[in-house]
Amino acid sequence: MAGASDEPSVPPCELLEWDSEHFGLAIARVTPGALTVEGPEAIDAWCRDRGVRCLYLCADAADAETTRLAAAHGFRVVDVRLIARRSYEGLLELSTGPELEAREATETDLAFARDLAARSHRTSRFYFDGNFPRDRCDALYEEWVERGSRDPDRRLLIGVLDGNPVGYIVLTPLGPDLEGHGELVAIEERHRGKGLGRALSFAEWRAYAARGALIQRGVMSLRSIAIIRLHEQLGFVTDEVQVWHHKWYGGLQTSRADG
Repeated sequence: MAGASDEPSVPPCELLEWDSEHFGLAIARVTPGALTVEGPEAIDAWCRDRGVRCLYLCADAADAETTRLAAAHGFRVVDVRLIARRSYEGLLELSTGPELEAREATETDLAFARDLAARSHRTSRFYFDGNFPRDRCDALYEEWVERGSRDPDRRLLIGVLDGNPVGYIVLTPLGPDLEGHGELVAIEERHRGKGLGRALSFAEWRAYAARGALIQRGVMSLRSIAIIRLHEQLGFVTDEVQVWHHKWYGGLQTSRADG
């Protein structure tokens, strides 16, 4: 019988096939805890052997050791995200905001959603990094909403006002712990500030409640002030804060499309 020392260890990173294919370069993510356990030198060697150009690290904001190591070894902070949760108890009894129809996306709606997605997420970590081609960042969100429509485990809901689409939200599968999570949302520019984001969120929560959700999870960039305020007003409580870091190998990208 092989001894414990012969058992394969968990790799310090994992290659991200979809990200790599989309951006046309090898992209990987640090395995949770690996930066402090394996050490940055082991991670750099792993990435060098596989030709990794960009390495993601998502760390607990309270983890001081990981933060110091990341800063000392070439990682840059590109986003901070808050994770907040709320029980469904009493949630759907709150004011939903303006009247808004929510429907499953049609083929026509999908064209609207792709166009809106390409211009609605410019504060995300991919744009903020500054080294991913701008047009590929736009395309990432276009493909994201299309996946929401095509993937049988996801749903793409379209918010409709006076017969016209005004926004979208992508729903993920209900988690095994009966936790719902909408992963991408946007309201058309001329309709922002009117409470339609709140109305569309309630459409999402009703959809999850119908599937038996007990908890709703919100994942928000610290730059998304309006979304954070909405969740605070509705009783969501932040219970995790995570920091996204990126590290580039072999020099930064030099050709960026302005879109």
